[in-house]
Amino acid sequence: MTVQSQARDEDRHALISRLLLLVCTTAIILLNARTLGATGQGEIAWIQLGILLITGISGFLAGGTVVFLQKEMHVWNALIPGHLWLIASAVAGTGIGTAMHLLPATHFVFIAATGWMQGAIIFHGQLLLAEQKIKSHNALQVLQSGVLLIILCALFSTKEWPQVSDFLNALAASLGVAFIVSVILVRRQVQRPLKLERLSPSHVARRLWTFGRAAQSGALLQMLTNRANLSLLAQAPAGIAASGVYSIAFYGLEAMWLIPRALAPLVYTRTASENQRNFRVSNTRTQLHRALLGAAVSLLCAVLIPESIYQWVFGFDGIRPVVIGLAPAAIAGAFSSIVAHHLSGIGQHRWNAWTSAAGFITLLILATAFIPMLGAVGAAYAASGAAIVQAFGLLAAWSKCESTSALKLLF
Repeated sequence: MTVQSQARDEDRHALISRLLLLVCTTAIILLNARTLGATGQGEIAWIQLGILLITGISGFLAGGTVVFLQKEMHVWNALIPGHLWLIASAVAGTGIGTAMHLLPATHFVFIAATGWMQGAIIFHGQLLLAEQKIKSHNALQVLQSGVLLIILCALFSTKEWPQVSDFLNALAASLGVAFIVSVILVRRQVQRPLKLERLSPSHVARRLWTFGRAAQSGALLQMLTNRANLSLLAQAPAGIAASGVYSIAFYGLEAMWLIPRALAPLVYTRTASENQRNFRVSNTRTQLHRALLGAAVSLLCAVLIPESIYQWVFGFDGIRPVVIGLAPAAIAGAFSSIVAHHLSGIGQHRWNAWTSAAGFITLLILATAFIPMLGAVGAAYAASGAAIVQAFGLLAAWSKCESTSALKLLF
């Protein structure tokens, strides 16, 4: 198989995997919304924010940096420091989140345990990416969602009055299965170093921190920019039901990012391995056009759906205005996903952190102004404003780092 045909095969596999992931995720959201209502959906989204917070912190050492460092070391060396950091992240992330009233304290143990498992699965997936095992990485993601959907269907069908706790049990079980499979994949597909190639955990941790702090700061701030509205709404006068409405619209936004998120890891790995700037720019421009087209088509479909259809599908109203409010975020987020991964691929992680910080600050300012008056719709306006600020920042950073006109990225 030639390099070009292999690349096309990986592109197809990534898109198919993302499509399967979208189908499973959509089915899960529909089950939760129809069975548990807006309030139940809001509580679940709030708990999942805690899991995402833990994975965001764990990524400083146990994240995507291993893909970049595969040039200088065997990534197997990252296992010990990565897993020690995962444990610390689970405890610290949950503790900080509950202390700051960002997370519900009643689910402390569950958030810590499942956050640790999710962080480990992501870490193992990044190790597979570093070894160019892209298909295994994609399959692991689909497996986790597929198992969750199967268990959730079984639990909801056997319970007369399903509760949020049923979803939490299904989530924990699916994470357990995916964790075990990820361990098996790492043991079989990640190359072990020879004795002379082994590095001390402390040295590896320092290297991971050196390259990971900027990249993961950006990822963590990006996650908070995307998800902080769930906590802000849950604790606002609008209540946790408004958080549930917003979460449905935001899941729709993430569905619009199906193609950008499928292409982003490919941009990262290919940019990191390509020394010729012209080839890097050409590849990223091609993937960016695909990402923007995919997001635009999905957005058009979403805004054309009438409110009555949303209400019929999910069981409660108020979703379409939030989707429309998130429309600018759909395009800006697709753009940022591709460009941020390009910058990470050339080692310019700090720009992701700085632009994510600018977006997060923008979100907090706009959310404080809009949420008390407009509820979930105000949260959507705040998210779109933050996404636009970050997109322009990344465009300027890309032009500076590649010493290339921004127009060459777009056209």
